[in-house]
Amino acid sequence: MSEREGIVMSISLHKDMFFKAQKPCLFALASLLALVAVFMASGVVSAADEWRIKVKGAVCVHEPVVQLGHIAHPVGDYDRDAWKRLASTRLWKASTRKGRPVVVPRAKLENILKYYLKEEAARCVLPLKMAIQTGGRVVAGQDLRNRVVEFLTIHSRGMGEDVEFKNFAMPDEFFLPNTYDKIELALSDEAMSPGTNRFVLRAKTPDGKITRTKTGSVFVSVWKTVPCASRPVNRNERLTSDKITFIKKNVAYMANVWDGEKGAWRVKRPVGTGQPFLMTNIEPMPMVTKGDVITLVYKNKRIQLTTKVEALGDGHLGQNITVRNLQSKRIIAATVVDNGVAKVR
Repeated sequence: MSEREGIVMSISLHKDMFFKAQKPCLFALASLLALVAVFMASGVVSAADEWRIKVKGAVCVHEPVVQLGHIAHPVGDYDRDAWKRLASTRLWKASTRKGRPVVVPRAKLENILKYYLKEEAARCVLPLKMAIQTGGRVVAGQDLRNRVVEFLTIHSRGMGEDVEFKNFAMPDEFFLPNTYDKIELALSDEAMSPGTNRFVLRAKTPDGKITRTKTGSVFVSVWKTVPCASRPVNRNERLTSDKITFIKKNVAYMANVWDGEKGAWRVKRPVGTGQPFLMTNIEPMPMVTKGDVITLVYKNKRIQLTTKVEALGDGHLGQNITVRNLQSKRIIAATVVDNGVAKVR
């Protein structure tokens, strides 16, 4: 064999070995690409098939027979032809009692849909219950809540800028017996106040007749800067500026907060640091305080006498107290007539 023939044979041998080594890899790659294609195709089909039928929690119907399209709507990238066909599915006869809602439990609704929709019933997303009324109209969900919040906001304008509504207790829906009825809202009390407030929803006809009433409640938080104790303040201590600081508090959790009005005040129940001064914990400073040395006045048509006495009790204007003469130690009844002054007849 010549040298040239040997070189050609070597190249041919290496070429055959290369392709033999690549065949398993090429086969594996082809298999992987085919598998990916299958998954992608199945994924597309699955995504297109994932649309749902959402059943409403509250609805009014105006036809003699309730159809699926009356009580539900499609969600997602739905098949329009399929939905058009399903929407016309007749479910049951509408109630003949117009303007009166009927509640259908979830279990009963599920059975009805399974019976009429067959396998398509698996697409349905059901509420815990469905309220349905023949005739009229319904305001439900966020729409109803927005109306209540708007009403409450108007009536809270005089309470300050930092007002919060929470803990709503109200109907999920409000049915109006007639399409021309209007919703009217009113507070149970004359004015809104911090804390729990109750309100009334009414269905009202154009001529003023109330056709339906529901009640609800809401907790109103009102944040205000109020006078608080800068340090512990004990009973009978006079309120002075060094004992008072101002802290933002939710006044919904406290009744009769002192507004810091001017005048002489004292604490009648101990108040801890950071606690607000409530009107139940303070009282006006008496004109005469127990233990004070005050002026006792005796006056008649002819003479007027004054002397110093010790007050044996607190007294506001016009109140009777007992005093002790500092010299004779005699105890006398007197009437408070001014700051540090009592009068005896």
